[in-house]
Amino acid sequence: MAIKFTDSTLVNFTRSNNEGIFKPITLPKDTYIVILSHPSYNDKTYLLVPSKNDTLFNFKNVKLAEKSVELNEVEVIAYKEKMYYKGDTLQFTADSFKVKPDATVEDLLKKLPGIKVDADGKITIQGKVVDQVLVDGDEFFGTDPTIATKNLNANTVETVQVFDKKNENTENGGDETVKVVNLKLKDDAKKGYFGKLSGASDFKKFYENEMMLNKFKNNRKFSVFGLFANTPKQAFAWRDANQLGLSNEGGGNFDSETNSWTSNNNSVSGVPQTFKSGFYFNDKFGKNTKINSDYTFSQNKLLTGSQTNTQFFLQDTSYTNAQVVSKQSYNQSHNFALKLNQKLDSLTELTIKPKLTYNNSKSTNTQNDDFISQSGELTRQTTILNTSASETMNASLQMKLSKNFMKKDRNLTVNYQPSYYISWGAANLNTAFKYYKNQNTDSSIFQKKETFSNKSEQNGNITYTEPWTKKFRTETVYGISYNQNKSNRKTLDFNGLGYDLINTAQSNDFRNTRVTQRIGNKFIYDVKKYKIGVGVNYRNILQQNINVSTSQTLSTTFHNVLPFANINFRINQGSNLSARYTTNAQQPNLQQLQPITDNTDPNRIIIGNPDLKPQFTNNFSLDYYFYKGLSDVDFFTGAQYNNVSNEISEKTIFDLYGKSITTPVNVNGNYFGNLWCGGGFPVLKRWMKLSYNFSGSINNNVAFVNEQQNVTQLIGLNPSIGFEKKISDVFQIELGGNYNYNIPKQTISLQSNKPYYTYGITANAWAKLPNNIRIAADCQYTNNGNRSNGYNIDYFILNTQLSKAFFKAKNFIVSAEAYDILNQNINNQRTISANKIIDSKTQIIKRYFLLRLVYKFTNQKEKEVEEDEDD
Repeated sequence: MAIKFTDSTLVNFTRSNNEGIFKPITLPKDTYIVILSHPSYNDKTYLLVPSKNDTLFNFKNVKLAEKSVELNEVEVIAYKEKMYYKGDTLQFTADSFKVKPDATVEDLLKKLPGIKVDADGKITIQGKVVDQVLVDGDEFFGTDPTIATKNLNANTVETVQVFDKKNENTENGGDETVKVVNLKLKDDAKKGYFGKLSGASDFKKFYENEMMLNKFKNNRKFSVFGLFANTPKQAFAWRDANQLGLSNEGGGNFDSETNSWTSNNNSVSGVPQTFKSGFYFNDKFGKNTKINSDYTFSQNKLLTGSQTNTQFFLQDTSYTNAQVVSKQSYNQSHNFALKLNQKLDSLTELTIKPKLTYNNSKSTNTQNDDFISQSGELTRQTTILNTSASETMNASLQMKLSKNFMKKDRNLTVNYQPSYYISWGAANLNTAFKYYKNQNTDSSIFQKKETFSNKSEQNGNITYTEPWTKKFRTETVYGISYNQNKSNRKTLDFNGLGYDLINTAQSNDFRNTRVTQRIGNKFIYDVKKYKIGVGVNYRNILQQNINVSTSQTLSTTFHNVLPFANINFRINQGSNLSARYTTNAQQPNLQQLQPITDNTDPNRIIIGNPDLKPQFTNNFSLDYYFYKGLSDVDFFTGAQYNNVSNEISEKTIFDLYGKSITTPVNVNGNYFGNLWCGGGFPVLKRWMKLSYNFSGSINNNVAFVNEQQNVTQLIGLNPSIGFEKKISDVFQIELGGNYNYNIPKQTISLQSNKPYYTYGITANAWAKLPNNIRIAADCQYTNNGNRSNGYNIDYFILNTQLSKAFFKAKNFIVSAEAYDILNQNINNQRTISANKIIDSKTQIIKRYFLLRLVYKFTNQKEKEVEEDEDD
């Protein structure tokens, strides 16, 4: 066996014939440990260091010592596959994937087969979004995975583990499992301290400042971080973006909540300013007590400007809305979490997890709309000014008692989780309407709004697992949930002197009480390579909607039978096949239920519907994956299909002047399906590696427009290809291309059935030069076609970097960086929803330059491989 000396990866092997003669093998030039092995004898180990003049090694007349011979010293050497399955966990050996010397965990994840990380830090593994990132099995700064992936060094990670974990919050229709990545650190990384300080500026406008300090000692881990920046590179993690209304700023995606498909580039919108800091502490006290805590403070400011062209298609006509928006938003949040694990005895463990979140936000939104008829005439203009401020607080406490028994796999778990949410809000709305080509009189709206809402939940469940044989066990669960929701909204009209005239159509006091009971049973058959689970849950919901303003009460009872099944077949250590069928029933939220007029945008009024029913979803998925370490070939494929009954869609009424009134309604006929495949393999005798991806999707959405059913269908095709060439730690280049082709179809109007596309070409490269100098560049060309006039945009983004490392440890780095050198950056996207096609362009930071200083510090000893040209 030939094992690479640097990372213990098995590169090649051969077996001898009956005469003890080995078949020759060829290896790339490197340093190897060669092990000669026989089941009846002890191994013999050689260290091979090749040179330019001596590349042939011939092992002759090797005699192995008998196993009965007493040895003075035995060295055990084990090789590690790059990727393998251990039970249901997919594991990647981190050192087997080469990254640049100063790489973060995010850079490492991008190298792993089947894993993608987008510009916002969102991680996707084999088509599934990662919900949580753990460090050594513990939460690291709460639920924001980017703090770990963007700040921890790749060289501190020993293994990247990927697995599905049971979702502890499924009461509101969530998935039964969540996708988790666990970063298992090296033992050396748990001893001492390490971190970095980074500062960058153009000395005029832009800056990026970061700090991360980690002090680990066995089970004790302490980390503190800080980020202060106003560039798009460090702007918002993908979870933060949701709080600022930027959830559509990632790649193309289907949003099941809004029934819309978005296709856009990966640029962050607007001019951001981010300040984020926090600490993390983890320790074990004695043998039985473990504490994990973290606190994060975040303050985000964002200035955005956008232009939007919306095409509305009706049965007998169409019109266009040209919109210009300017928005200033501010969000401040405090997040604290504590986790206490206490072993009461050798079989019983108590977990207590309090969490507290406080948010404070403000925004000012100016919106100008022009409504243009099918013939191109301007019919109406509006100017809307919205200012708002809100505060929210969310507190929860989870208490879980888990007891194992002397019989293996027998377990009893009791879980209780109370939570409380409260929100205050105030807003002002000023609107001016101007009409053309008709007899309507110009008008205006001046309003002041106050909102108050709170929600209390009491959730409890008991789970009992009984193993009947070594291969067969059952899992029985009973859960009960009691929820109380209150929402009070008051709207005051301006009467010429002040805001003291109550608008009864837009003011309402609404209560919702919900009692949910769930009982279920799961049958599990688990052998070495197979794991099969089949079960069913029965759920009963008693719901009461109380309209306090009108003294009306609506009580309803819902019964759901929720079957599920899954099978997992681990074909071998490098491949896995899984299939899953799940069902869930999702309740409408309070905003959808409350029968009140929401005129935040007076052109697009929304009215709640207290008669909504829960939506029921059937979901089927299939996944296959394999990886061959010796040939460095990987492949993954999968498919997903979900069908929704009683999905909460929308019914919209349009008037002659482009105003709309939308009400949520239950519909049938909605479904979504997609399939994907991808992988990589070396080409040209391992001179470079080729990677490829393909995904296709179909989305069918039913809605109502002017009392007529409209079926919107969208088919998307997305192939991509990439090439990677790396020469040791000296040079690397990556080339890629992608194409996104979308075919929309609507039944209400044939005018909207026009395909559109986006294609892109990307490249990045870096090279290591003498004297610890490093150069890097990346570029991206994007072309958008078949859009509205003014939105068929193509642009070329070019970024470069020149850096030099100083000192023996190369831990002080100075770099000059240039972003968007050609000054073409833009955020361009298209959204298709119901009878609308929306094209938009958003303000974004263009060309800027930074001088960056980075200092890395550690007291850990690191192996350094010095290049000849660096001496």
